[in-house]
Amino acid sequence: MAEDEETTTARYIASNISTQLMLKTIFEIIGTMSDDPDKYRVRLKAKLFELVDTIPLAAMTPTREDKVRAFVRETINTVLTNSRPN
Repeated sequence: MAEDEETTTARYIASNISTQLMLKTIFEIIGTMSDDPDKYRVRLKAKLFELVDTIPLAAMTPTREDKVRAFVRETINTVLTNSRPN
């Protein structure tokens, strides 16, 4: 039985969120092992932003490419936000 559009969208969003949570956890673990976790996150974020701007993408319209790159930057910014433990 095929899923309805709402279920498919919910599954897609949940997948994106779970991927972001896994990435955040991995980056936090690695960051805590570094001498300066904040500096590590800042440097990693800068390198990832550089990569987002230069990595070749599949053929698509320029408008879609801009949106894809903007959404990836947004995800990186969310995952690598500097935060102090409580």
